[in-house]
Amino acid sequence: MNTRRQFLQAAAASGAFFIASPNRVFGAGAPSNRVRLAIVGCHAKGRGNRMMLAALEVPGVEIAYVCDVDARARDYAAEQVKKISGVAPKKEKDLRKVLEDKELDGIISVTPDHWHAYSAVLAMRAGKSVYLEKPCCFCPEEGEILVKTWKQTGKTLQIGTQRRASKTYREAIEWAQSAAKPLGELTFAKCLCSCSRASIGRGKVANVPEWLDWELWQGPAPRKEFKDNIVHYNWHWFRHWGTGETGNNAVHFSDISRWALGVGFPRRVTCSAMTLFPKNDDFEWFDTNNMSFEYAGGKQIVFDISSRTPKRNDYDMKAGCIVYGEKGSIFFGLQDDVVIYDAAGKEIRNYPPADMKVGSLTNPTAKLDVANMADFVEKLRAQKQGTFNPADEGYMSSQMPLLANIAADIRSDIEIDDKTGRPINCSRAMNAWGREYAKGWELV
Repeated sequence: MNTRRQFLQAAAASGAFFIASPNRVFGAGAPSNRVRLAIVGCHAKGRGNRMMLAALEVPGVEIAYVCDVDARARDYAAEQVKKISGVAPKKEKDLRKVLEDKELDGIISVTPDHWHAYSAVLAMRAGKSVYLEKPCCFCPEEGEILVKTWKQTGKTLQIGTQRRASKTYREAIEWAQSAAKPLGELTFAKCLCSCSRASIGRGKVANVPEWLDWELWQGPAPRKEFKDNIVHYNWHWFRHWGTGETGNNAVHFSDISRWALGVGFPRRVTCSAMTLFPKNDDFEWFDTNNMSFEYAGGKQIVFDISSRTPKRNDYDMKAGCIVYGEKGSIFFGLQDDVVIYDAAGKEIRNYPPADMKVGSLTNPTAKLDVANMADFVEKLRAQKQGTFNPADEGYMSSQMPLLANIAADIRSDIEIDDKTGRPINCSRAMNAWGREYAKGWELV
């Protein structure tokens, strides 16, 4: 075989190889099954660092780049990668430069919400596969562009709603959805997420720290002055960059509920949301939300989520959901615990935690992160879509809290076309469908 083209054609014909990019070949007879990834957003105390560690547990993964606008984060992450893998990654602050590497196979994007879809779209257009944290988009229009790009490029795009990788959740749902339908048709889900967050204070305009590239941190968002209470976590509570507690936490059990009920886009969205526990600070999103999603076939999901209430003990859980059928119900707990009850409330099945770190409220899903990452790497090699969290499913779950936020803002129910996920005859909802971009950063 005198040319690379002949080599690849022969490999494809034999079924022994899968082409992941114009420059990379994987398969049983490939020179190397090594997958080269970049971690984008790797602050020491953040989600990105956890996902980087999860990726390093997957055989054949090389963290080729640590990319962050915080120089301290880059240095810390690079040190960790070298210590664990023995290979020193390149350090880079600009994702666009990372994507110029033709030998890079994919990225793990764990950025602030306003960078989520943007980073993934840039990566897929550059021929890279993407593991993307939830919510997969900052606004519904970005989610539409994300899914369209995924379909156009054929790249692997897996969303970080990691609880779908749970063995206990999966076994319970598969049992309930089996042909026998032991609980009857599952039609209703009730979800709860309660957080007791402290005040974020009143930010002051300040000089940008020497370790931070504030211009790159803002990226596609219109420019604002740097304040001392935004970076690195409190951006969640500013409308300019975050999606509030709904985008931050509701996505998880909205996704489990939608999975259990077997539904896609809703037909109607209602949300009553207020700030009921003010702390005289810069927190911009609602701190108390009650959301309702109605689906075809007479199915419904309701969600009670709060950010700053005093400690609550609803259902003896901090977060979780209960899914109901005519003949019983399933309780999905925060810690991977699942209990199934009959119509009389008698326990008939109990799945003890298997895949989560019991007792941890900040990182209970470490094992699931590894499982999700292993699935992503396997599918990247084969250029297939993820088993647990493919992009279209991830978008439908990410869109739920975004639609609820819009409904709360316009103080109106929203009728939805459940084939497209778009509002029907509601100009106010469509006015909030997209976002304004910084000049030169438009996403089209």
